[in-house]
Amino acid sequence: MNRERTASGREWAALAGVLALALALRLFKADAALWYDEIFTLVNFVRLPTGQLIASYDSLNNHMLYSLAAQGCVAVLGENPLALRLPAILLGIGSIFVQWRISRRVTGPVPALIVALLLALSYHHIWFSQNARGYTGLLFLTSWATLAFIQGMERPGWKIWTGYGLLVAAAMYMHMSAGFFFVAHGAVYALMLTRHWPRREGSDSTGVQRWQGARTLMPIYGIGLSIFVTLLLYAPIIGQAMRTIGEVSEASSSAKGAALAEWRNPLRTLQEVGASISSAGPLVPVILLGVVLVLAAGVVTLYRRHPVLTAIYVVHVPLATLLLYLAGVRIWPRYFLVDIGFIMMAVVEGVQVWSGLIASTLKFGGKPVADARWFFRFGTVTMVLVSLALMVPNYLHPKQDFPAARDYVLRYAQPDDSIAVVGLAGFVYTQYFQEPRFKIVETGADLERLRRTTKGSTWLVMAFPRQTMKARPDVEAEVARNFTDMDDFPGTLGDGAIQTFISKSAR
Repeated sequence: MNRERTASGREWAALAGVLALALALRLFKADAALWYDEIFTLVNFVRLPTGQLIASYDSLNNHMLYSLAAQGCVAVLGENPLALRLPAILLGIGSIFVQWRISRRVTGPVPALIVALLLALSYHHIWFSQNARGYTGLLFLTSWATLAFIQGMERPGWKIWTGYGLLVAAAMYMHMSAGFFFVAHGAVYALMLTRHWPRREGSDSTGVQRWQGARTLMPIYGIGLSIFVTLLLYAPIIGQAMRTIGEVSEASSSAKGAALAEWRNPLRTLQEVGASISSAGPLVPVILLGVVLVLAAGVVTLYRRHPVLTAIYVVHVPLATLLLYLAGVRIWPRYFLVDIGFIMMAVVEGVQVWSGLIASTLKFGGKPVADARWFFRFGTVTMVLVSLALMVPNYLHPKQDFPAARDYVLRYAQPDDSIAVVGLAGFVYTQYFQEPRFKIVETGADLERLRRTTKGSTWLVMAFPRQTMKARPDVEAEVARNFTDMDDFPGTLGDGAIQTFISKSAR
């Protein structure tokens, strides 16, 4: 049943407080050092003239709509990390508001506010909101489009389906991976056309049959409009886009892309989730079991309340994984950030379900020990505390600390010393920082030659050390034989440390 009712003044005030908190948490340290993908976006796209920008798609790193938004912010606020990240911050806040609206329709006012609060405190949501990339834009636009899809199915109208088509096109212009999410919309719509699902259609408070929109041509219009506008937006670069996707797919499976080929394994995302809680040690199995039980209860309950919404998100994960795998594209966990709002909904709903079960089970003298509401409040406080504990590491380091590594090496390098950079670090130090002393080496032989021809010591700066060493075993062998690890500069990005080395013949 549609639970959306006019929000009270207190509810709006509470939501405003949550959004203000979310904004403060995302502005805090948003001026920290940029990481590689942000630097790549700035140098190769944001700095381009607008006409050239919208005609360039030689890399999937060009999240087109985000690059345009960032370009506008940089033009107004100057080139700095906060200006570059401001669109991600604002879109992240917008995604919390849209998810609150979705949650409120399905679970009611109080659980919806809790979902909004958990998103505001979410480590992953904050991390991506402070990331000058299009992922919070994807979350915002896919969530809004999903809300429009539901509204259009319940009360069809040309206005809502026009909005749906434009939202889908905007999401696709933000990043092509949005297509994997909207395939789930199509799959759910196809199920609805069979007239056998959802089995219990029901009616809302006005007596209007709930899913009548599926029986009209309006969804076809909305889907057709989204395809037309998307093709129109990509018309100047469609050839480039197809070539780029093909090159990425080929590189992922080639020897050159061996260091990243493991990300084509669908189980890799699950491994990353497990690694993120590995600090809990022996409690990891208990935590995972608890999360599974809570999520399962939440998903089942949400499906009973709103099968269409639940099916979209449940179908998306395996379907997107399969399509990414078949396309030969690396299955990055960030492609599933669009599901975070629904996951929070399922968690909150699951805690409610288990609160009721525990309250009915724990009795003393034939009477419940406590009301289910008290267990739910305890569960809510626990979720908030866990979120706070997980959030803190986000502020301990930048995503990647390229400036600190540069300053360290320049502080101690003598005039006769040479400074080498390998892998992706080469682009950062030569193109972004434009450091004349930093010389790019591609192979172990290049590094050996520089070391032997340098009068003083040879320094080496390396980003993404695990990935770089795996992709360049010759460099790894040269480093192991003739270099000493000096200092490491950690980052919150996976494999995001910047490592510095010096040749063993150093003073």
